[in-house]
Amino acid sequence: MSNLNEQDHRRIKSRTDVMLGFKRFRNAAIALASIELMHRIRKGQFNLAKLDLKDTAVPSVWNAVLAYR
Repeated sequence: MSNLNEQDHRRIKSRTDVMLGFKRFRNAAIALASIELMHRIRKGQFNLAKLDLKDTAVPSVWNAVLAYR
């Protein structure tokens, strides 16, 4: 199980390794959530159909995606 967990978080480790660290937990949570969101969108795991955003400008789509929870 540990190996699967390590492989799953390899992409996060590669992005956060170059950072000097986070001084606040909130900043770390935001950075990690952003990395996870980008990865899910790339893999097609984030369903934009639920947001009903056909024929919408890109900034509006991103705002809706980031606001959706």
